[in-house]
Amino acid sequence: MPINTFRTFNDGLLAEQRTHTEYTTDTNLDDDRLWIPYVEGAWFQACSFNVSTGGFTNVLKIAPGAMLNPHYHISTVYGYTLRGSWHYLEHDWVATPGTFIYEPPGEAHTLVVPADAKEPMITFFHVSGGLIYLDTVDNGKIVAYDDGFTLLELARKHYQNVGLDQSLLDRLIR
Repeated sequence: MPINTFRTFNDGLLAEQRTHTEYTTDTNLDDDRLWIPYVEGAWFQACSFNVSTGGFTNVLKIAPGAMLNPHYHISTVYGYTLRGSWHYLEHDWVATPGTFIYEPPGEAHTLVVPADAKEPMITFFHVSGGLIYLDTVDNGKIVAYDDGFTLLELARKHYQNVGLDQSLLDRLIR
């Protein structure tokens, strides 16, 4: 769940524990334990946490009829739809498997999966910086915030709760 109170976040590693080399990570779209609960009807599998920019990369899953509340990106976003369909209320396009999206910083939108969708949407996202949740796109009042640090903390709690090795997350910190 997005945070609505700021405090200091830490990636949990000492400087000498952070690596700056290539790595791989394996997602498994069929393993329920790997899906980290985010907001109602939405989960993610972590791919990277950028502790320099606050960005992150993940595979996002959203159930039919669910949505991500209005939010604003402070930096660029790239996405590639793997399964299902989704759209932004503020645009007239629909993403389906194979759709690549680019989002410039500074746009507010509401991600929705249609209630009549036959399956959840699953999309790979690379988010270059944090995102700010809003009460509405038109009003723009800030109600919550998320970035690579807050999602890392959420992932650590989930891994602990389901008995997964948290060191798997450490490998994703850059």
